[in-house]
Amino acid sequence: MATKRVLAIHDMCSFGRCSLTAALPVISAMGFQVCPFPTAIFSNNLTYGDYTFSDFTPHMTEFMDKWQKLGYTYDAIYSGFLADAGQIAVVLDAIDRFAQKDGLVVVDPAMADDGHLYPVFKPDIVPEMRKLIAKATVITPNYTEAGLLADRPYSEDMPTTTEMLELCQKLASMGPQQIVITSVPSPNDTIKVVSYDARTASFDECSIDRIPFSTCGTGDLFTSVLTGSLLQGKDLHHSVQKASKFLSYAINYTYKDGSDYREGVQVEPCLKELLKD
Repeated sequence: MATKRVLAIHDMCSFGRCSLTAALPVISAMGFQVCPFPTAIFSNNLTYGDYTFSDFTPHMTEFMDKWQKLGYTYDAIYSGFLADAGQIAVVLDAIDRFAQKDGLVVVDPAMADDGHLYPVFKPDIVPEMRKLIAKATVITPNYTEAGLLADRPYSEDMPTTTEMLELCQKLASMGPQQIVITSVPSPNDTIKVVSYDARTASFDECSIDRIPFSTCGTGDLFTSVLTGSLLQGKDLHHSVQKASKFLSYAINYTYKDGSDYREGVQVEPCLKELLKD
């Protein structure tokens, strides 16, 4: 049996684990080939405050033209952090060209947190991202991003289960059939993740302990594990539990080790945990 392929559309940071340098080891360890499709190439991640980068947009269409000519196929498409709103058109083109019928399309609409867009984005990213999630099978916004996509005002108050279910259903009505919302406000130093599968009308909540360590790339790790688990044939809620458990383990490992937070999560020593079910 041929190894399944994932077309991973993310930026590439040469130093500091996030985006492609998070997706590559995780999805590979779970048994699948990761085909990187960089949106931009950075010297290092943005947490260092000083970096240089090259926008890869001018080359992305010619790459896809070549892949079509050579007859390449992909079992899943997984997009994450993009350079700007204009790049969404390229990702939509990739989905149109390479997504298989009933295949897996995972979109992490990485654009905001803590009630605000990331400083690198303008408000035009939101309506463009709505076009992208409409083509997705699964989306993994954080709580801020989910509200922006659904055009709901941000609140720091803890939402009820009913409110989260309604938010998931709203997002599902926009196209994606499987919704995962991370970083949902929750009590007692915990972090909540909710998941909703419109195909089965099933809803689930998962809570993990909040670890006092903040770094880049945690969302990339979460969605990479989720993608790998779904490709393994696991259901959505099981996959969310697995991703949450792995991320918690890896963050705790990094926190206890005392490493520089700017380097991201020490994923390499933790990959063996992915072999556990």
